[in-house]
Amino acid sequence: MNYRKFGRTGLSVSELCLGALQFGWLNDAKASFNLLDTYLELGGNFIQSSTVASDQNIVTQSEETLGAWLGQRPGVRKDSVISTRMVFTAQSLAPGQSLAKLVREQCEASLRRLGLSHLDLLVCEWSDCFMPNGKAIRPIDELLLGLEHLVRAGKVRYVGTAGFPAWRFIEALARSDRLHGCRFDSIQQKFSLLDQGNFHADLSAIAREYRVGVLAESPLAGGFLTGKYSHRGPLRASTRGGELAKHYANPRGYSAISSLESVGQDLGATPAQIALAWVLRHETVSSAIIGCNHSGHVHTSVAATQIQLSNEHLWRLEKTLEPASK
Repeated sequence: MNYRKFGRTGLSVSELCLGALQFGWLNDAKASFNLLDTYLELGGNFIQSSTVASDQNIVTQSEETLGAWLGQRPGVRKDSVISTRMVFTAQSLAPGQSLAKLVREQCEASLRRLGLSHLDLLVCEWSDCFMPNGKAIRPIDELLLGLEHLVRAGKVRYVGTAGFPAWRFIEALARSDRLHGCRFDSIQQKFSLLDQGNFHADLSAIAREYRVGVLAESPLAGGFLTGKYSHRGPLRASTRGGELAKHYANPRGYSAISSLESVGQDLGATPAQIALAWVLRHETVSSAIIGCNHSGHVHTSVAATQIQLSNEHLWRLEKTLEPASK
């Protein structure tokens, strides 16, 4: 697998980051360990676990499963980049507790579950509790102060964001300068052929100007770009299927799949591989996060890192997303 620089941090990360969100519930321990072993064998070094807020509780199976795997493979930690994505909610704050203290406590709990002395990257998910609330110290300042404490204590090497609006990210950089503390060194956002948003106008410019790493989340648009879905095979009316249908089951989405299939036929690749190759061709993307259900998915995803898309292929993929002329 190829490696890329992670912003200004000095870290070198594999082009594909293995997302461990499903570990411990959708993937049991045996399946999760197999995925991790396969990813490691194929040259991957970047793993992201997660804590998830559900009904005001923190779901921790992802970290616990990854921690159990690391505990059984003590030599792996030295060459791995371990990250966890963390959410802080207003409901998690005890009466009188500061956000800075909550950040420290949640990180320390994550380290215990992972069995680690430190995280290479702590990713903070955007939350309404970071919004201004009229206090003398804004919540974003409290967040940065809590993170600075963790960095100084050697419990976290670098910190990043997930889902932060671009202007909030820039604001946080400015406030970290004012506080003379740690700053965010990465941005994690949804980015795929169907989810480009303001990537080219905002995130790419931010990455270059401020030398931050970019993590492409959901590079297959939640699985829609795998090619499993077509007009002949409608999305199931499950919660996930309903979300995919809401966002992607439209002429634009199906046109993208057709284009991916066409380019894939030229290169002997699947639509999912072409979709991943398209994301990785963007130089400002440090790594794309993949979620896999079995080891075969890891193999096919890693194979996508070797695909070279020509200018003609890129034109065909982009052309399908252009609005029809009137």
